[in-house]
Amino acid sequence: MIDNLHKRGRLWWWKYRPHGDQGKTQDISLGTPDRQVAERRRGELLAEKEREAAGIIAARPLRDAAQRPLSEHLQDLLGDLRAQGKGGKYLANIEHRVGVLIEACGWKVGKDVTADSFQIWRKSQTLSAKTLNDYLEAARRLANWMEKQGRLVSNPLKTVEKVGTQGRETRHRRAFTDGEMKRLLAAVPDDRKAIYLLAVHTGLRRGELAALRWGDVQLDAVEPFVNVRASTTKNHKPASMRLPGEVVAALEAIRPARASDSDTVFRRFPRIERFRRDLVKANVEYETEHGFADFHALRNTFCTNLGNAGVAPAVRQALMRHSDSKLTERIYTDKRMLATWSAIEKLPCYTAGLSQGVSQTLVANGLGGSSAVIESVGAHVERMPVNIGESHLVSVGGASGHDGENGGSDGARTRNLCRDRAAL
Repeated sequence: MIDNLHKRGRLWWWKYRPHGDQGKTQDISLGTPDRQVAERRRGELLAEKEREAAGIIAARPLRDAAQRPLSEHLQDLLGDLRAQGKGGKYLANIEHRVGVLIEACGWKVGKDVTADSFQIWRKSQTLSAKTLNDYLEAARRLANWMEKQGRLVSNPLKTVEKVGTQGRETRHRRAFTDGEMKRLLAAVPDDRKAIYLLAVHTGLRRGELAALRWGDVQLDAVEPFVNVRASTTKNHKPASMRLPGEVVAALEAIRPARASDSDTVFRRFPRIERFRRDLVKANVEYETEHGFADFHALRNTFCTNLGNAGVAPAVRQALMRHSDSKLTERIYTDKRMLATWSAIEKLPCYTAGLSQGVSQTLVANGLGGSSAVIESVGAHVERMPVNIGESHLVSVGGASGHDGENGGSDGARTRNLCRDRAAL
């Protein structure tokens, strides 16, 4: 242990190391030129550190932090996040949500933050499950940061579980139909047309679109694409999306002749009210029994269109930038809009080799090789070998132009064939 006084210039200093060679040496100014005063202050500091080591009192950073209003800690967190390059919308959401909790839960200082106070507030809310979870995550973000900075002993909200979202969504979104999208695009000027096209063809979120700069959009590439900066995305990861031809044309139509890479692509991004008015002008219902058609529903439309195009689920999840495939399938894919009827056309045809007027019977001990079908041409019988599925049995039979002969109609003969082959 090191514990001695020394003078540096006019003032006395205290050099202290609590655990010999293993501890960290601290050199603390006692702020006085008087030795007796310095001795007294040294004794007070030593007693304080011994009480801290024994767990009788908290460390000084914790004690200092405990006296500061929680709103000041929140501003310090926001400053740190801003220095890390976090987006303005992300910072605004944290500031708003934590600010609401500080006021509603009576959180004045750090010790006021408890799991019970948050859960009592949550029980009284009518917000959606997702929104309640967003409030919890914002409060946890602050508490985790304070713990890491030595301003809290531990995060008091880490044991609070999230609310289950399945079946508790308050806003169900639907995908736009092709007709609705065409009417919407025809009803708006070029700048908003470019926004809506880019949204429905990339699935980019409102904040991601609003933050785009011309340097992020590569329209002259062999395969044009857009880069989304990590500071603007929800998961804080960069993303690149290929741009279809009609999106490229729409963006080229609004790009200024002297646009610099730092210029914002969309100088006047439409507010929610503007989008609602565009829907009215395009004769598109905002709310139906199938859900809402708000701006974010363009992202649902993108995901649903990918499903109709036959894109594999894993690829759809990657394009949507979802961490959970269930979110892609359950929330963002409008099952009502999927091409379920046309999907039936993709099923295999098992009677492709059977033509009208065919009469067949299977021979249990038939020869190997391709199965033969006897087709009738008028009153004559012509033998033609035709493959039926993967069968290697030879089918031999007679045929005539009359349904009454050889066992009835073509449909009945086909059903009998399927039944007999299944029996084999």
